Amino acid sequence: MNRFQRVQEILDTAVGGPSAPAGPHSAFWRGITRDEFVAKKIFGLELITVGSGAGSILIKALKGETPFGADTGNDEADYNRMPSGRDPVPNEDITFIQQWIDEGCLEDPYVAVAPLAWRTTNAPVASARTDDIWFSDPLTGWAVNSDGTIVNTIDGGVSWNIQHSAPGVYFRCISFADSSNGWAGTLSRSRRLFQTADGGNNWTRVTNLPADAPVAICGISVVNNQVVYGSGTNRPEDFPGIIKTTDGGTTWSAIDMSDHASILIDVYFTDPMHGWVVGGKANEPTPTTRDKVKPVVLETNDGGVSWINRLAGQEDMFPFGEWGWKIQFLNDKLGFVSLENFTAGAILKTVDGGKTWKRIKINDPQGNVNLEGVGFIDEQRGWVGGWGSDFTPPGPTGYSSATTDGGETWTDANEIGLRINRFRFFGKPVTVGYASGFTVYKYTSSPLPAISTEVASNRTRPLLPVSNIQSTTFPVDIQMDIPDGTRRLTLHVWDRFGVDHGYILDEVRPDSGLQFFRWDGIDDRGNAVIDGDYILRLTADDTSASSTLSYRSV
Repeated sequence: MNRFQRVQEILDTAVGGPSAPAGPHSAFWRGITRDEFVAKKIFGLELITVGSGAGSILIKALKGETPFGADTGNDEADYNRMPSGRDPVPNEDITFIQQWIDEGCLEDPYVAVAPLAWRTTNAPVASARTDDIWFSDPLTGWAVNSDGTIVNTIDGGVSWNIQHSAPGVYFRCISFADSSNGWAGTLSRSRRLFQTADGGNNWTRVTNLPADAPVAICGISVVNNQVVYGSGTNRPEDFPGIIKTTDGGTTWSAIDMSDHASILIDVYFTDPMHGWVVGGKANEPTPTTRDKVKPVVLETNDGGVSWINRLAGQEDMFPFGEWGWKIQFLNDKLGFVSLENFTAGAILKTVDGGKTWKRIKINDPQGNVNLEGVGFIDEQRGWVGGWGSDFTPPGPTGYSSATTDGGETWTDANEIGLRINRFRFFGKPVTVGYASGFTVYKYTSSPLPAISTEVASNRTRPLLPVSNIQSTTFPVDIQMDIPDGTRRLTLHVWDRFGVDHGYILDEVRPDSGLQFFRWDGIDDRGNAVIDGDYILRLTADDTSASSTLSYRSV
């Protein structure tokens, strides 16, 4: 079978088989040659524009785009979507036909491939999650996690190695200009940014950030090896800002964003001058909690000198306690923003390059909320994920949801992965993708090898035997298994948003073996922690392990 024959097969299947009647447009594809098919007209319209799948009438008819879609609510349409009166053609089949047209309507061999599916890679499982990933090609990538490590794969996620470990650091974001030059942002005030010039074999702390730089780098966008933008922070008690370099990190400048936002998270630049940053803005000048903010989507065309809030004037369509988290553009017109909200699930969608945005509710059966990651592979198919309604085991934590109709309807999709914060994809149409969450997940047609014994052993918590501690009162006993000969032992605490509560234990030459540390719930600044979820990181010399503590007083 060649690819033209596969197109004919798809169209036959859509109407019920090769002998089924095809409705008002007739079975125009049957019994003709490829050249006759390409020259065909339907309703007086040229069927195919060779080299332009999206501009071809056939694709518009299958998608229900004007002048088609009169039966699907398109008020500007003159004709029904094709096939009229039947179920729509699956998106993956439309994508196949569109790519065939883009590539010249060739009669080359059709090679069937297994369907793409989400699979778990062999990346380490982090205590809270792997916050971000970056891939320079489908095989080579990096991931950063809440355990203070940067890991790398060169075989598409089959194996991973730790390139850098920083016990007192919470890594949040990572991005590369090429296979050598990259930057990683953190939520740790004293070590906010790291840089590599050799593909991650060596990472060095950036020490020349300006005094007015944001205290945490939540998002990073590397335009090229000279121009880099970073954004932060997600803490409403801090000042939002952007850092920028135009000389590869030799010097950095800071942009005060407090006139435009109260919190900032993700940043994305298409070129050195044009970019976006998302977050939220409160209705008061100095908020201390997130329940006073509403989303902002800020665009600049002059490298950050001036900004336009593309949601201005639409504030009434958003509830308080909701803000932008991640931004994704598939092309210069189509983009999405995830909206984090502790009690609701929603995303933003633009089809005009970000000039206007529509809020879309996530309506899956599980009632997904608290979203962070958003990833679409075309206008119709995409996923969202995040913390979900629950942070603690034993049930699934960090729910995921899927759509195949552009966000109109959603289904539960926890099987793709949990606690997802970032998606990355390759190919048009997509041939492979990755997501970071509880671990790193891969969207692929090929099964991944089983986890090796060595990798499995690296997933254990030798220092903290209990992976999740649940308590309704303080003090709480934290079990530790301390190696013989440990010279220094520290226990560091962050909340689930990466707010640093400091060291609650710092001991020289501790007793070895199974020990318990009784924590009274007071951080290193003398403040009592509130109800919530916390990350505990125990470090014995150069070895670290992390667990979570879920505290609910009622």
